[in-house]
Amino acid sequence: MNQTSNVPWHRAWGWSLALLVLLTLGVRFAEPVRDGDLWWQMAYGHYLIEHHTLIPDHTVFTWTPADGSAVYCAWLSEIFFYLLYQAGGLPALFAFRYLCLLIFVLAVWLQARRLGVTGHPLTWLICLLGVLMSQSAAYIKPEIFSYVLMTITVVTWRHIKASGETAWRWCYLFPVLMVFWVNSHGGFIFGAAFLFVMGIGEVLNASFSPSQAPPPGVRRHLFVGLFLSGLAIFATPYGWRYPAYLIPSLLGKNVEGLRVIRAYLSTLDPSVAHFHYVDYLFSAALILLGLMWHKLRPRHLDWALILTNLTFAFLYTRFLRTTYYWAPIFCLSAVHLLACRPSWLWPKGRAAVLGLGGVIAIACVVLGARAGFDALCRPYGPRWFGFGICYQNPVAEAEFIRTNLSAYRLGNDYGSGGYLLWALWPDMKVFIDPRKFPFKKWLDQYGAFHSGRRVRDFMVTFPCEVWCIRYECQKLITWFLRSRGWKLDFYGPSAAVFVRDDIPLVEEARRAGPDMGEIKNISQALFVFSFAVGIHDWGIARTVLAGMRQHFKCPKDQSKIQTASDWLAGTLAYFRRDYQKAVVHLEACRRGRIIWAEALLAKCYEHLSVMAWTGRDDQTALDAARAALAVKPRDPYALFNAGLIEWYLSEKLKTQATPETSPPIGTAGRHPPEWRRLLQTFVRQAKRAPRKPASAIYLAEDILRGAYHGRPPLARPAEPPLLVDDKGVKQGS
Repeated sequence: MNQTSNVPWHRAWGWSLALLVLLTLGVRFAEPVRDGDLWWQMAYGHYLIEHHTLIPDHTVFTWTPADGSAVYCAWLSEIFFYLLYQAGGLPALFAFRYLCLLIFVLAVWLQARRLGVTGHPLTWLICLLGVLMSQSAAYIKPEIFSYVLMTITVVTWRHIKASGETAWRWCYLFPVLMVFWVNSHGGFIFGAAFLFVMGIGEVLNASFSPSQAPPPGVRRHLFVGLFLSGLAIFATPYGWRYPAYLIPSLLGKNVEGLRVIRAYLSTLDPSVAHFHYVDYLFSAALILLGLMWHKLRPRHLDWALILTNLTFAFLYTRFLRTTYYWAPIFCLSAVHLLACRPSWLWPKGRAAVLGLGGVIAIACVVLGARAGFDALCRPYGPRWFGFGICYQNPVAEAEFIRTNLSAYRLGNDYGSGGYLLWALWPDMKVFIDPRKFPFKKWLDQYGAFHSGRRVRDFMVTFPCEVWCIRYECQKLITWFLRSRGWKLDFYGPSAAVFVRDDIPLVEEARRAGPDMGEIKNISQALFVFSFAVGIHDWGIARTVLAGMRQHFKCPKDQSKIQTASDWLAGTLAYFRRDYQKAVVHLEACRRGRIIWAEALLAKCYEHLSVMAWTGRDDQTALDAARAALAVKPRDPYALFNAGLIEWYLSEKLKTQATPETSPPIGTAGRHPPEWRRLLQTFVRQAKRAPRKPASAIYLAEDILRGAYHGRPPLARPAEPPLLVDDKGVKQGS
C-alpha cells in the first residue's frame, strides 16, 4: 500500500481493515443458491445451445397458456451459467459469485492505491458499506452480471476523470461494455441511465466547474463513446424491440404492480428492515456529505459526481433490486473525495489519529459483526450459513415426481417452478414458474388460488393429477389436506406432493423425504415439523425436532425449539385425552408466538369445561369456558358454553338473593348481561353456518326469551382419536 511522509495513517490500519472486509464478505455471502431463477435461466441456456438460437421459445416449458411474444434477452449470461454448471457444478457457481464480489473490492482498492489512501481506515469503511449494500446483487443469476458491469463502468469513468489527455481511449470501453451488458441482463437500462446522467454532469462541469471536467480533447471522445453506448443497446437479437419492450415495463403502473414481488419493495418498507439497507443509506449519505463539505464552493462542484450519486441514491430507496447500482458510484466517489484530503480526516496529532481511527475501526467491526451474526443466526427465508440449494427449490420432491409420477400432469406453486422446470423438463412440463412474464394473462387467477380463494374453480380451469406445493403456501396446503379429492403421496424438506384421489399411491403409504433431521434452516424445519404434527406423523416430527436441537444453537433459536417441543407434547397429550397436560404445553407454545396453537388449545379448554360441568364443579367449568373464549373469541363452542354457564350461575344467584343483596331499583337492565351477548353472538354465527346446530340454536333462543329453566347441557367437541402409541391411533369409545 502506498504511503507518503505526510500521511498520518500507518499501513497496518489499511491491512487490518481490508482483512475485516474480506472476512465479512466471505461469511456474509456463504449461503446457498437463493431462489429458483438460476434454474430456469440455465434451462434457457440449455435450450439456446441445443436449438442453435439466441431467442428462446417461452411456451415450451409449461403446459399452461404462456405468452410467447415477451422479449427477454439474457442469452449471454444464461449460456455462461449453464456451461459453468456443466463444468464445475455448484462449487463453480459459488466461486463465481465470490469472484464477482471480489471484483468490486478490487476496484475500490485499485482506486485507493492510485490515490494513495489505502492506509486510511475510512477507505475500508466505505468499501465495507459498498459490500453490504450489494446484497441484492449476490444472487447467482444474470443480475450479478449487472453488478460487475456497473462496477467496471464506474471504474472506467473515474479513470477517465483522473488520467488527463491520455485517457481518451478508455471512452470507447463504454459501448463495448454496453454490448455485453444488453445481452446479459435487463439491468443495462440502469447502466445506460448512469452514462446519460454522467454525460449531463460533465456538460455542466465544462460550463460551470472546468477544473472538475476532463480535458476538451478527452471530452469529445467521451461524448462519442456515450453516443455509441446509446446505439449499443440495440445490438441484440431483438434489435430495437428489446428496449421498446423493456423501458415501458419499468415505468408507471407496471412498476407498482410488481410490488407484490419482494425484490421490487422499497428499501424503506418496514418488512425489509432486517436487511439494514436504511442504515447503509444514511451512513453512505453522511460520509459523502462530510467528504464534500469543503468542496461546496462555486467552480469546485463536480456535477457528474453529484448528479450520479443523487440519481442512484434515489433508485436505492425505490427498490431492493436497484440497491447495488449505487454501491460502486458511492464507493469510488467517496474514495476520490477522501484523496482530496479534508482536514478533519487527516489529523496531525497522534492522539487525534488514534481517536479517529479507533472510531472508524469500531464502526467497521460493528457492521461486520452484525453481518456475520445475520448470516449465522438470522438467515433470510429458506437460506442458511453454508452452501447448497435453498429450500425454495424442491430437490427431493422433484426427484420423487420424476421417478414415480412423470406420467401425470403436474401442478406447482409459483416459487417452486424454477427448479422443477430445470429438473423435469423436457420429460415433464411445469404449471407456472418465476419467469412471470409468460403468465400475465392469468396471473391474477393464480394469485386468488394461491391465497386460498376460488381454489376449486381454478382446479377445474387447470386440471392436474399431481400438485407440488411448498410449505409456505399454508392456505393451499390446508385446502389439499382437507379435500376429499386429494391425498398426500410424499413430503420432503421443501414441499408436499399431493395426487388426485383416483391415482394409486406409490407404496400405498405416505413417505417422507430423506434427511428430514438434517434441515439447515430453522424456519424451514418448523414448517416441516408443523406439517408432520398436523398429519400425525409423530416419527418424522420427532426426527425434525431432534435435528433442530442438534443443529441450531443460536440464542433466538432455543425459544423456537422449546415452542416446537411444547407443540408436540401438547398435541400428543391432546390425542391421549390428557387435556390438562395439553393445556400446560399449548399455553407455553402460545406464549412462544412461533407456532399458532389456538384452535387445539381452545378444544382442550372446551373439553375441560364440559368435564368440570359434568362433575358439578361450576366455577372451574366457567373458568375453562372463559379461557377457551379468550383464546378463540369467535369459536361457537366457546360462545355457547360460556353463555350457558354464565346464564345458569346468574339464575342460581338470583334464587339465592336476599333483599339486602338485590340490586337497587332502577339499576337492573341498564346493560345486557354478558351471557346474553355471548348467546346472541352464537345464534347469529350458527344461523350463518352451512350445517346449523339446530338443537343448540333452539336451546340458546329459549334461554334468551326466558323459556328455559334448569341446568342446561353443554356442547362438547368431538373427542380426538385415542392415541395408543406414537405409531397409530385407535378410536376411543
